Amino acid sequence: MRAFFFLLALANVAFFAYAYFTGTPGERDPGAAGRQIDPQKIRLLTPEQAASAARTASRACFELGVIPAADAARATAALAAIADGARIVERRLDEPAGWWVYVPPLGSRQAANQRLAELRKQGIDDVSLLPEDSRFADAVSLGVFSSEEAAGKRLEALRKRGVRQAVVAPREGAAARVYLQVRDARADLRPRLAEVAGDFPGSEVRECPR
Repeated sequence: MRAFFFLLALANVAFFAYAYFTGTPGERDPGAAGRQIDPQKIRLLTPEQAASAARTASRACFELGVIPAADAARATAALAAIADGARIVERRLDEPAGWWVYVPPLGSRQAANQRLAELRKQGIDDVSLLPEDSRFADAVSLGVFSSEEAAGKRLEALRKRGVRQAVVAPREGAAARVYLQVRDARADLRPRLAEVAGDFPGSEVRECPR
C-alpha cells in the first residue's frame, strides 16, 4: 500500500514539473500560430516554370576575345547561333597601330633629303622618307615599332649617338581590339563558347570584366 501511494505521489510531482517547465503551446511561443504556413499561399510550379526559374538563377556573362575587327561580324553570327536568347554586345578598344620614331617635318623635301644623308653618314640605319604626297613627306623616319617601350629604347639609343631632333609618336590610324560579350547566358554555355573561340586564333573565353 505504501508503495502505491509513493508511486502516485511521484507521478503527481512529475506531472506538475512537466506542466511548469513546458506550459501550453500558446504560453511557450505566443507568435507561433501567426508563423504557421498558410496552404492557400503555396503555389506549385509546373516543370517548365521550375526549369525556367533555374535557368534564370544561373545566368552569367562571358566575354570572347580578342577578335580581329575584320572577323567581328562572323564571330557575332557564330555566337548568335548558340546564344539561346542571351544578348551579344560588342566591346571595342582602339589602340595605336604602332609607334613611330622620326625627325619632324623639316619644311622642304630638299631639307629632308639632306638630313637623311647626314644620319646615314653617322651610321644610323633604318632611316627613310615618307612618300611625297604624305603630310609627313618632309620628315625623316627612324623606325616603326609595335610598342611604345620599343620605340622609347630606339629614341634613347639615337640620342646617345647625337640625334637630338627625333621624337616618338603613335602612328596614324588605329588597330581595334574587339571583344564580344554574351550577357545573361546560361552558365553551362561556356564549353560551346570555347568551341567558337577555337575558330579565332588568339581568342579565349572568360567572365566579363566588372
